[in-house]
Amino acid sequence: QFASVLVAGTKGKGSIAAMLESIARAAGHATGLYTQPHLHSWCERTRLGDRFIRSDEVVALVGPVRAAVEGLARDHPELGPPTTFEVGTALTFLAFARHHVRLAVVEVGVGGAHDATNVLEPLLVVLGPIGFDHMATLGGSLEAIAAEKAGIIRQGGLAIVGRQPPEAWAVVARVAEERGARLDVLGQDWRWRPEDDHPASGRFAVERENPRLRLDRLATPLLGRHQRDNATLAVAAAVALEAHGFAIPPRAIRDGLGQVEWPGRLQVLRERPRLVVDGAHNRDSAVRLVQALLECFDWRRLHLVLGMSEGKDVEGVLDALLPACDRLTVTRSRHERAFPPRALATVARARGAAPRLEPDVARALRRALAEADPRDLVCVTGSLFVVGEAIEAARMDA
Repeated sequence: QFASVLVAGTKGKGSIAAMLESIARAAGHATGLYTQPHLHSWCERTRLGDRFIRSDEVVALVGPVRAAVEGLARDHPELGPPTTFEVGTALTFLAFARHHVRLAVVEVGVGGAHDATNVLEPLLVVLGPIGFDHMATLGGSLEAIAAEKAGIIRQGGLAIVGRQPPEAWAVVARVAEERGARLDVLGQDWRWRPEDDHPASGRFAVERENPRLRLDRLATPLLGRHQRDNATLAVAAAVALEAHGFAIPPRAIRDGLGQVEWPGRLQVLRERPRLVVDGAHNRDSAVRLVQALLECFDWRRLHLVLGMSEGKDVEGVLDALLPACDRLTVTRSRHERAFPPRALATVARARGAAPRLEPDVARALRRALAEADPRDLVCVTGSLFVVGEAIEAARMDA
């Protein structure tokens, strides 16, 4: 009942999805957006046009979804109960249908081929950068992870592909060839170029090689060179949607990128001292975070507030962050899968750091802000759960 675009990848998939939905909405299309995880409320995962789904709308959908779950248990007990994510995905797709969404932009949960979102038959798919994450589920090699994510590529379809390490690219290219799919590749078919002296935060242009296309005077509130990569992938997807009856003029691309809302990603919450939050939770995203901080901001000292989740690459994240860090405070979110701060501190000490421990995010943030002078930068990172609690604490203390 609705057309869709699937977005997978290890890094940037949520940003790509948010930008593409914003562009399509600016063009006047009835859109839906499904992303995860949320920062504050489950309702943030499901967007209907310019608003999140309301809690009463979720409640109204529980009955039909429960009936489907009970029917599945009765008719196919061998499948076992669905996961919370699978139930949430079914609820969201039902919401899209009932609210007459015409185009749904859907972020894959974990992997791709075996993810619940892959029940859709998308018009096209987008693959953001692939790296190491969710190894217990997807496999311990980059090739295995890439194979799972490339599983969303459709027979004879189009896949728009971000920058990839060689091992991942080889798998994506092989899967595309086996399925007769066409690839539009960032760095080959599509590029972006800065239009001013601020490549990580200023205006930029997006160009396609063949057939020749240039869109200039683009800007987005999302900071960092990696977000220009993500924006280019979103633009490529928007242009490709034209062939499926979704008219998206250049003005809608400019407006959609300029108006996109995607909190918790290099988001500035206050000044003097500047407070930035970012959900980097693996080594690659931590490397990109440090690069973006260095390019977008000036500071005297960098205070990091770090909290992570179980199963994440704690060592890799610390290796990426510590060289830039002057003071480190470790903490934990309220989430049941939060990594213990004492264990996090032990890993940090083994790398030469002298971390301070705080039992919750609010106290860790207050301590870092109290110790920072107006020229310093305080960055909260390591988990979107930690970032969500930091945003709440900053609002309460404002």
